[in-house]
Amino acid sequence: MKILSVLGFANPFVGAGWTRIGFFADKWSRKGHIIEVLGAFSYKAFSKRGVKRLSNINIFNIIFNMGLTHPLVFILNTLISFAVSTLALLSRKPNAAIVSVPTGDVGLGAIIACKLTRTKCIVDYRDRWEDYLISISKSRTTKNFYYAVKKLALRMYASCNLVVCVTPPCISYLKKLGMNKVKFIPNGADIKIFTPLKKSHELNSFNLIYVGGATAYYRIDLVINALKLLSNRNIRNFKLHIVGRIPQTARNGLSNSDVIDNVVFHGEISDFEKLAKIVARGHVGIIPLSLDYVQAKSALPVKFFEYCACGVPVIATVPDDSILAKLIKEYKVGISVPSMDEKKLAEAIYRIYKNKPFREAAGIKARRLIEEKFDRNKIAEEYLNLIGKVLGCRLI
Repeated sequence: MKILSVLGFANPFVGAGWTRIGFFADKWSRKGHIIEVLGAFSYKAFSKRGVKRLSNINIFNIIFNMGLTHPLVFILNTLISFAVSTLALLSRKPNAAIVSVPTGDVGLGAIIACKLTRTKCIVDYRDRWEDYLISISKSRTTKNFYYAVKKLALRMYASCNLVVCVTPPCISYLKKLGMNKVKFIPNGADIKIFTPLKKSHELNSFNLIYVGGATAYYRIDLVINALKLLSNRNIRNFKLHIVGRIPQTARNGLSNSDVIDNVVFHGEISDFEKLAKIVARGHVGIIPLSLDYVQAKSALPVKFFEYCACGVPVIATVPDDSILAKLIKEYKVGISVPSMDEKKLAEAIYRIYKNKPFREAAGIKARRLIEEKFDRNKIAEEYLNLIGKVLGCRLI
């Protein structure tokens, strides 16, 4: 079988999209299937343009994307994606295409190309990017434009052979809109790589782990402020390990904090084994989702699964009725606190810090949760079986 995955970034990259698509591509290629990835490049990632081979996977970063959300730019990006995707589908002749959204402009262009070339199309729907673009639009004209884009996108998804969602709320959302060909394939973690640390002795400091960047979705400053509150209570033997790209402007903002000496910047890490070792040394993993994040109620970040797989309890700043808060409470793998509440976050960190039995029990339950429900190796098999049903054959 030959599959072309469309992921609108300069692949490979450090992020949830490639962590998901890249893992599936590698897993399926090892079974003898031909897996190729069509990606994009921008002026910021100009050096990543072109064709490369990663293990058994061909990667084509040949869709130029400006990386801006202005309506005219969105239209141009979609047209470029459509043209390049059409050429790729005609030349590579895959049995099926998996189009990952977001990004929306590259995704829409690729779906339209699948329709033109009559290629079976599976949409890998990772979040409600349409609503996010509407929420950040500052003018009525731009909002109306993205409302129209949303209507078009939903029609395109409905016309595809299958839509795969990463969270149950996304499935409910699409089914309420009348889509029937929707299946649940969650994110997860590779339990062979992300494993608990065998602690023969206590670590010297209390380690907080945050995997990700400083973005509108995640508020590093909230964590820093919570740690400052703890330091005022003479709790100073902690380290906040940040694994991800932190822009210099964000670093400058953090440098004024009294606890900056307790922060360790590891930078972006693409080696999952190296990442797993850092995560496994943590006593708690932080997910500081922003209150303004339009999809906070349906978000299940990859970092949640990686923390849990390493036996690290989780603290998440999320709405109480969110899917993440419900998971944390149901399986007792950590603590959820209200979004943007640094005092509640500080209290949760203090509880994890002081209550070793709770911390260790939550870590054991977290690992068990991933083994039973979110092992990415098992998820890859389920996904492959779904693709086989779309193609009318049994895939192994």
